[in-house]
Amino acid sequence: MRLTNETKIFIGIIVVTLIIVGLGVFLFSRPEQILSKEDLLPAGTITKGLVSSKVYLVEFSDFQCPACKSFKPIVDEITSTYKDKLYFGYRHFPLTQHPFAQKSAEAAEAANEQGKFWQMYDYLFAKQDDLSDAVIDGGVKELGLDTAKFQADMKSDKVKNKIEKDLADGNKFGISATPTFFLNGKKLNLDQLSDLKTAVEKAIQQPL
Repeated sequence: MRLTNETKIFIGIIVVTLIIVGLGVFLFSRPEQILSKEDLLPAGTITKGLVSSKVYLVEFSDFQCPACKSFKPIVDEITSTYKDKLYFGYRHFPLTQHPFAQKSAEAAEAANEQGKFWQMYDYLFAKQDDLSDAVIDGGVKELGLDTAKFQADMKSDKVKNKIEKDLADGNKFGISATPTFFLNGKKLNLDQLSDLKTAVEKAIQQPL
């Protein structure tokens, strides 16, 4: 039996539709990716909280990112309230569209070399509207840092390699925007600020 052109077209449409549907089912039925704690929190990661906690939260962030600043009060609240139940890690993901993000990350890591990462973290987010060299220099003075050491550390391979490692891992994990949070290895999809606190509290309340 010879098929008409109309029949061939109809069969072709059915085949293409089945392929598309099958691909969609495959993509959406894949198990959710869960990253290991070792991958998300490699040696040298800036952390706070209880190391042995069953719940760990990792943020990839950018000091010039407005959304990151909006989430900061929530992060501060949960890391303070649940300091004995939560292990939090901060990793850098300076976006290229933010001209001061890279240098701010370097400033935070340089401050960390003098034991004052979290103080510089607070300072940089507070000054987000102007993260110029002069403002960063002001932070060095305000925090009582050794200026010569700070400037040397900002230019050091150790600091640059640390930030490059965070960026490389972020890209490997499929991060394209900041902030991105991982809770117990799972990437969080947050519709509003309060969703972060809700997710963390739910994880803490779950039995071992």
